[in-house]
Amino acid sequence: MSKRHRDGEQVLPPRAERRAHARSERHRITTELAEVADQVAAGVEPDDAPDPAVGYRPIRRHDPDKAKGQVRRRRRRHWKLKMWKRRTSMRLVKAKAIRVVDVEA
Repeated sequence: MSKRHRDGEQVLPPRAERRAHARSERHRITTELAEVADQVAAGVEPDDAPDPAVGYRPIRRHDPDKAKGQVRRRRRRHWKLKMWKRRTSMRLVKAKAIRVVDVEA
């Protein structure tokens, strides 16, 4: 992401350190998920099994309610709709027919 989205006051750890931390967390969660799968296979109810990812969830920076409002405001791209493609092809057919009439006349 560009620098304009970062606070000047917030100091981030080096990229290599962040990636190493994320990788170790993914490894921990994968290992614990395997243990949970073994527990569920042994007869524990899935709802009673512990959630291994509780300790490490990325912080969501956007407001979901605000995002829903933005989705509604987004304009449709008319040139990607079938209606637009149909309209274009109909105009081509009409132009061809006019040319044929002009040649015959």
